[in-house]
Amino acid sequence: MKKYLFTAVLLLLMIVTYSQTKSKEKAPTQNEVQDMMKELQKAMDEISPEDKKEMEDMGFKMPSTTNIPNLTDEQLQAGADELSRIVPERDLARITAIPKDLSDSRMGAYITAVQSSASLLLKPEIKSMSDKIYSYIKSNSKNSSEAGNMAIGLWMAAKPEIAIYTLGKICVDEPNNSDNLSNYASMLSMMGAQHIAIPILNNLNAKFIGNSTLLNNLGQAWFGLGEINKAEKYLDSTIRICTYHPQANYTKSFIEESKGNTEAAVEAARRSIKRGYSNEKENRLYKLGYDLDSKDISWDKPLPQDPLGLVKFEWPAFPKSVSSSIQLEKEWQAFSEACAKENTALASQQEQLEDASASIGEAREQKLLKASRTGHGGSPFPPLAYKAFKKLKNLVDDSNGRRSISIQQKTDAIMAANDEVENLSQSLSEKYKILDERYYPQFGEGKANPFDVACSDYNGAADGYLNSANSLLEQTQKDYLDALRRYLNDQIYYGQYTMWPEQFELAKVMAKRKWLGAINQKVMFDDPSYYCQEKEEIKPGKGKLQNFDDVACQYKSTMDLKIITFENNCSRMTSTFDFMFLKYVRKDDFERAENDTYISSTYKISAEAGEDKKWGPLKVEAKIGGGIEFEFGRQGIEDVTIIGEVKVGAGTGILDEDEETGSTGIGIAGKDAFPTTYEAGVEGRISIISGKGSVSGTGVLENIEITNW
Repeated sequence: MKKYLFTAVLLLLMIVTYSQTKSKEKAPTQNEVQDMMKELQKAMDEISPEDKKEMEDMGFKMPSTTNIPNLTDEQLQAGADELSRIVPERDLARITAIPKDLSDSRMGAYITAVQSSASLLLKPEIKSMSDKIYSYIKSNSKNSSEAGNMAIGLWMAAKPEIAIYTLGKICVDEPNNSDNLSNYASMLSMMGAQHIAIPILNNLNAKFIGNSTLLNNLGQAWFGLGEINKAEKYLDSTIRICTYHPQANYTKSFIEESKGNTEAAVEAARRSIKRGYSNEKENRLYKLGYDLDSKDISWDKPLPQDPLGLVKFEWPAFPKSVSSSIQLEKEWQAFSEACAKENTALASQQEQLEDASASIGEAREQKLLKASRTGHGGSPFPPLAYKAFKKLKNLVDDSNGRRSISIQQKTDAIMAANDEVENLSQSLSEKYKILDERYYPQFGEGKANPFDVACSDYNGAADGYLNSANSLLEQTQKDYLDALRRYLNDQIYYGQYTMWPEQFELAKVMAKRKWLGAINQKVMFDDPSYYCQEKEEIKPGKGKLQNFDDVACQYKSTMDLKIITFENNCSRMTSTFDFMFLKYVRKDDFERAENDTYISSTYKISAEAGEDKKWGPLKVEAKIGGGIEFEFGRQGIEDVTIIGEVKVGAGTGILDEDEETGSTGIGIAGKDAFPTTYEAGVEGRISIISGKGSVSGTGVLENIEITNW
């Protein structure tokens, strides 16, 4: 079955990608397509009925070659040209239809007209659901700003049609709320109604001059209409204000590529990904021939120097003399027993976590498979994983072999120390043999019986052995433990962003067990000579074992928009709808009303209104009062940046970077030098920063027309 499945998929890819890879030369001809169809049909005919059923059960429906239209060579070439298009064609009809001079006094009438026209293009269930949600929001919000934020929550939850229709009704109620108007226009633009969004954006841009959010959104709208020169003017203005603007730079990259300026296209894409990472941006850079480097991405997440608390673990001293050996042997015995007891408990925990991880992983795979059947996106990795793979790879990457070599060198040093300890042990035996020959004849009835001298000589030999052997063992094992501690800490920090929660819990337990095994070290002991008359009192061994620190995510944000709450903590990002809200609108109807659709864009959220409000919609570069930025890609949230005022604290590491040299390393900063938690609610402010739309213009509202307003 796998052979036939591979053949069928390969042929389909040949048909789809041929025109993309060869479009600049020539698209496949009608005859070539027909030949491909024949090969595809032949491969499908060879698949057994049982295998076909299994494929359909997995969500792969068998394609039909009989329903493919018989296109002419000219149509095939036109389709290939469209697939290879970098920027949209100039849409003169929609550009001409843009309303002029939208004043404040006519804003309400304009949005009412837009809503009326949009209702003709949206499905009845969308409008019905939006009406219910609007009624709920009106009853559960204090003002239009809160109501608008709740509608934006629907947009962020991948319900764009419901969100835009709901926000439009809110804007009709209060057409002078600048934040709501800006976000409504941004939604219109990203859903294909750029020509309808531009009058609103022009109105706001005239009031709030130099606002980067409005400038970017205007640039994106003109880009969607194919008015590239005008789009570039607004995007360039945005980039002059905010060098690393995530959306303006991304669209600018396509404009530069369309001009044949590949180097400039790469630089714009690099600036875009610096402030807001997405897998789509990284793939674009790869397409342009550039391999994304760690220095191209900023990383503001806190990096604890010792997340597991390994540095606080203490173990008994290494005996360097016979006088300390007896007591320390008891302490090491107790310590070893404590390690073994803890390891046994962790082994049981590991077994349970392995079962849970396997079960949860299987459920996640089934969910991804189900999503793929319905055309929905999904990712096998946590939201911030793709960024972490690139930015944090130096913590765990051993492609140059340095870490392995270093660990191996330290392991070899321990092995060599063990060999040397064996030699020292043999040497001690030889010394004991000589001392036996000297002192044995001197002891007995009527003989000298020099107990003190013999005791001193025997113990002196043992002291020399213990000092040499344990000094060697202590140093080599310390070197290895220092390296292991760094390795485990790096692995745990990396895993916090690249593993799902159940995988991370398992990784922590395995790391703890590895550490316990390593600190239960090899130590040499020896008893005082039997010629020694005085016996020291042996105290109970000190076997207390330190506790591991709980590795909890220090990078958290919560945004409560009443009808939906977004929570983010390193490897898990969840959105939870309010129970009463779902009950009010019926959960099943809500889920069926609209397929989940994430649209690439950036969101800036500030918890406080602040003086910044008089300057219009929130801007990406605005950092006063703190805030948070979300970068949305086609799979949902792909990057989160918490912004706040710099404070002074002590004791926490950060991953820092030299902006000029690009060198990256672990620095020391105060624990409050960067914000690690952030909370926002409906009383805050939100700005949607439009992203680049499709060059083929497939937005739901692309054909919207408004009259009589």
